[in-house]
Amino acid sequence: MDAPTTYNAHPETLEYIGQGLADPDPLEEGNWLVPALAFADSPPASSPGFAIVRNRQTDTWELVQDNRGTVYSTATGDAQENLLLGPLPDTLTRDPFPGALHTWNGSAWMADVDAQRDKAVALALALRDSKLAEAAIRIVPLEDAADVGEASEQELAAL
Repeated sequence: MDAPTTYNAHPETLEYIGQGLADPDPLEEGNWLVPALAFADSPPASSPGFAIVRNRQTDTWELVQDNRGTVYSTATGDAQENLLLGPLPDTLTRDPFPGALHTWNGSAWMADVDAQRDKAVALALALRDSKLAEAAIRIVPLEDAADVGEASEQELAAL
């Protein structure tokens, strides 16, 4: 008699980890010893994004969302590692954070158009102020020299 196939689950996650064979019972011929966390029913076919897990309540195999790995906070965009099987809470997403000036709208990262405009205005004003300061540093001495009548022809032309 051939040994029956068993389907094994991980001791902590109950995730399907492979198959094996039951051991013959040395005390009772024709009886088979099934190891702990090994089951006679075969698991369902795997599917991308899901793990095959043994459900203790129903004593059956089921597909459970597998979102382990890097996930992102929907509040801050910060990356973190998710070690748990199952769906993600609303505070996390698998979609990578595109960067500053983006917010989570409940299903996707969206560019914050107002914040982008405000940043562009702030950068333009900072550039303008920098250029005005640079111009003042060059112009003021020429004006001073012209005001007191000590400016050369070159300084007057530059002014």
